[in-house]
Amino acid sequence: MSAEKIAATLETDIVSGIFRPGEELKQGELAARFSVSRIPVRDALQLMAARGLIDLERNRRARVISLTPAEIDEVYHLRVLLETDCLRQSIRRLEADDLVKIETALAHSSIDAATDRWADGDWAFHKSLYLPARRPRELAMIEDLRRTCRIHIAGYGVLPTLTDRWLKDHEDLVAAMKSRAEDQAADILARHIADARQTLLDAMPG
Repeated sequence: MSAEKIAATLETDIVSGIFRPGEELKQGELAARFSVSRIPVRDALQLMAARGLIDLERNRRARVISLTPAEIDEVYHLRVLLETDCLRQSIRRLEADDLVKIETALAHSSIDAATDRWADGDWAFHKSLYLPARRPRELAMIEDLRRTCRIHIAGYGVLPTLTDRWLKDHEDLVAAMKSRAEDQAADILARHIADARQTLLDAMPG
């Protein structure tokens, strides 16, 4: 198995909460699991470190990233800045085909909300909101920040506790986009992200 495939499998494990924030990924155990030598495992860990999924320590130990509450707060602050900006850019460039894709993503996310696929459905919906902006670098940064949040959400066993409000936010976002109500949409999104931030912070120790 290649280092890329090992990294992809481990990333799935991390974002689903199998490996929790701060947990060590032991090279010997991983080599045995994937039936490979330690060389592709080390290469996979290097790839994951470059993607911000794990921290590599000087003694070659690898641990799932584990941010402090203050660092999590900063991540969500950056998310608000980037995601509201990207949403505004999307509204300014929005076309009829974009709205069709957004409404489809909304329908799927509403179904996924009651399943263990809720996080994937949520990102697919938000991504559909931001794609019309045609800002791939900004979108990549948003995805990285959201992945960091998802690792901690899964690791601390956080599930959406206000699903009805969360889905209502999604519906309100789509309505505001249809009306080209840029400020209203940005306000809804900022509050939506802030609510997610508080839910995670409340679940974190310390």
